[in-house]
Amino acid sequence: LKLRLNIRPLPGAPRRTKQCHVHDTAGAMPRERPETPYTEMEPESKGKRCCKATGKVCGGACCVYLLVVVLMQAALYKWATLHCSAGALIDYEYPGGGAKDLVPSNSLVTEQDPRWWGSSFIASPANKDGLPEGASAGVYYRTWGPLFWTVTYQDITSKETFVIRDRPLALGGSHKIMRCDGTGSVYVVTEGSHYFMNIIRELFGMYSSRVYNIWEDSTLVAISSKLGGSGQSHKQMIFRAPDSDVPFASSFLKDRYYHGHFDEWFVQVNEDSPLPNFVPNSVTVLMAFATAAMKNQTAAPGQMLELLEELPPAQHREVVAVPEVAAVVLDAQSVVAEKDEAVVEARSTSATVEMIGMSAFARLL
Repeated sequence: LKLRLNIRPLPGAPRRTKQCHVHDTAGAMPRERPETPYTEMEPESKGKRCCKATGKVCGGACCVYLLVVVLMQAALYKWATLHCSAGALIDYEYPGGGAKDLVPSNSLVTEQDPRWWGSSFIASPANKDGLPEGASAGVYYRTWGPLFWTVTYQDITSKETFVIRDRPLALGGSHKIMRCDGTGSVYVVTEGSHYFMNIIRELFGMYSSRVYNIWEDSTLVAISSKLGGSGQSHKQMIFRAPDSDVPFASSFLKDRYYHGHFDEWFVQVNEDSPLPNFVPNSVTVLMAFATAAMKNQTAAPGQMLELLEELPPAQHREVVAVPEVAAVVLDAQSVVAEKDEAVVEARSTSATVEMIGMSAFARLL
């Protein structure tokens, strides 16, 4: 038996018919509805295909570049912290600062000649007046990376005791300070909520130009302030507790021309400091590296070496460690040299005139 349905449209609706499958009551399979015709899509233009291919190539190149950068950063960080491990510091006595502080409470941080792979500062013990009290206690090495710098501290036995690295994904300047033996807390020095105000302070040349929060794990334990904005030669840093205005540690640029053209910083940490000595030292070293890099870009300190090479050895003591004074000395020496040349020329001229006069007198005779 066959069943046929006719569906009538509603009044006012467009006339439309719907074909249904016709079923066989005997169990036969229903007949398929005939496929409706469709319009074939137009082929893509040559410009669209070229843009898609270019996008795929650029996307693949960016992925490869990012992968290479990440792998290079990981390799350089691993190389910089190669000796920073807990196994190398088992039962270690930590000369120079002890197991807690790692560095002296009062220390001089002195710039060294930069190398092709990075730069360094040595840390020497000092008294409360900023005078050295012995040989260096260790050295800070800074290693370049495509994403961030890595700073490690090695003591006099070449043991790496703590490491400082950037946090490139944080807002503003941010650094993490970690011990190599795996003990103690992790310290983070970051601008955080001070980032936008620091920009305003730096823009208007305020005396307190930058403020940083110092976190011990997840606890705010100290605030660091950079004193001396752009255009001010005296660079300083102070460290205080969040609920106090009295600093417990400080550091400043003690000498800009140590041994001719090196920077020297003095770091002083009080006994009641809530931070171990290596934290204020680390923050000071980060500022010292940045200040030295800006100085080396201007090439002003290198002029002193050039002046000493050009002057005779007897005149070296006349050049003091200030480029402006050295320039004045050179100007005075050049004026004296010009006067000497003028005197010699005048003498030669008078001698020539005298010889001509004597020759004429001899002819008259």
